[in-house]
Amino acid sequence: MSKELQAIDDRHSIYQFSEGFSFGTDAVLLAGFIRCKKGQVGVEFGTGTGIIPLLLSLHKEFGHLYALEIQKEYADLARENLRRNGFSEKVTVLEGDLRERLPLPEKIDFVFSNPPYMKADSGYLNENEKKRVARHEMFGDIGEICLAASRLLQDKGEFFCVYRTERLCDLFCAMRAAGLEPKCLVPVIPKIGKAAALALVRGVKGAKSGMRVREAFVLQDDSGEKSPENQRLYEEGFLRYEN
Repeated sequence: MSKELQAIDDRHSIYQFSEGFSFGTDAVLLAGFIRCKKGQVGVEFGTGTGIIPLLLSLHKEFGHLYALEIQKEYADLARENLRRNGFSEKVTVLEGDLRERLPLPEKIDFVFSNPPYMKADSGYLNENEKKRVARHEMFGDIGEICLAASRLLQDKGEFFCVYRTERLCDLFCAMRAAGLEPKCLVPVIPKIGKAAALALVRGVKGAKSGMRVREAFVLQDDSGEKSPENQRLYEEGFLRYEN
């Protein structure tokens, strides 16, 4: 399958499959939303091209990341992208299924995922297998994703994800069933006056109940250009909100 190069900034770029799933605003939002600290170890479920670990490596501090990908072609592509940008020592790409036992350290501080938003049997099933896997729950639904995250996380470890607002009830039920208490939600709206289609959610393993809904993140201004906060996100790689 042919590849094409996409710039991230003046010095960094990634390869994407021409007919595969390309990263978008949701990946940038999630990378900006994730909170991590120097020395911490994180795991990503479904890394695709490796874009989120790459963005975290550019803008944030951590100890090491493990990026899991079930599709061999994407696992190889993510390794290539991280290597060509100089981050292969900070991020280890693993090919495997999140529903199985993974060769990971015992103490994981944070897990993050930009999971498929659609159920396996819902909506239009794209003929392109790679796009179908990215958009539909073909290899693990949201319940299995949350359970896998909970198994890896140490007590008070954090889970970060971006999800469709229409399926937030499914997400919250899955998180609580897995012992990941929802603590923070940031709605994402296209522009002022529009309804939120996406939400950024942070959960904490073993935490007490009580979630805060933060001010909505606005993607565009009235003219259709990036809003000031969105422009800052793309430049700084950091989405400002209180935990």
